[in-house]
Amino acid sequence: MRKTLSALVVFAVSLFVYSRAEAAVRVEGRYWFTELSSKVHASTPGLDGTDIALRDTLGMDKSRNFGEGRIELHLGVHHLRYSYTAFSWEGHNTITQAVNFAGATYTANTRVDSKLDMVYQRVGYRYDIIDTAGSQLGIIFDFKHIGVDANLKSSSANQSSHTTLPIPTLGLGGQIRLPLLFSVSAEASGIASGGSYLIDGEASLNFTPVSFAAISGGYRVLDMKMESAGNKVDFTLQGPFLTVNVEF
Repeated sequence: MRKTLSALVVFAVSLFVYSRAEAAVRVEGRYWFTELSSKVHASTPGLDGTDIALRDTLGMDKSRNFGEGRIELHLGVHHLRYSYTAFSWEGHNTITQAVNFAGATYTANTRVDSKLDMVYQRVGYRYDIIDTAGSQLGIIFDFKHIGVDANLKSSSANQSSHTTLPIPTLGLGGQIRLPLLFSVSAEASGIASGGSYLIDGEASLNFTPVSFAAISGGYRVLDMKMESAGNKVDFTLQGPFLTVNVEF
């Protein structure tokens, strides 16, 4: 992740030096109203893990809200982007069937306290192949870094699992200008390989009352199915969002 950030900094400086366009920085704060549907699976040598439904088995909340921060450097048709989101869920439930997790077995009729933390970072580059009359269409090259920490605790076991997923993705993003200071925008990026995939897509309606600030509302879906070193994440997070961004 550090090497990727360093390379993008060098790239940004190069673009700044050689681009004739005026540079601009956009800072965005986002609030996402989410609904969770997910399973986790953590195996160890000699004990295969169980697919564990976070909501139905562990009793984690279906709906939680999260903040996200984004920063974007604009150099004409070139855009360098970074975003950071931290997610966290907790569950408390008496499980009705035995489950295997990270080398331990949690028997049926056992109360299990659980926690899932996920940090989702995106760093990338967008190039606008169309940029005219306030409307754009661009190609997105993103590097997504996802860190997942899961913990299950009962009276007889307390096991944790950590999964790190570095994922390069491709996508498209665009905006169409509308009358009366409005616009609509959408973007989607992802990757698929074998039975694994990741898709992150959203659409929004934007209102720009002044040239340097905008308010947006939209809907976003983050859907992924990934495996790393015997750990599996089958994860869907979706819901509406509100954003405020300022450009300077």
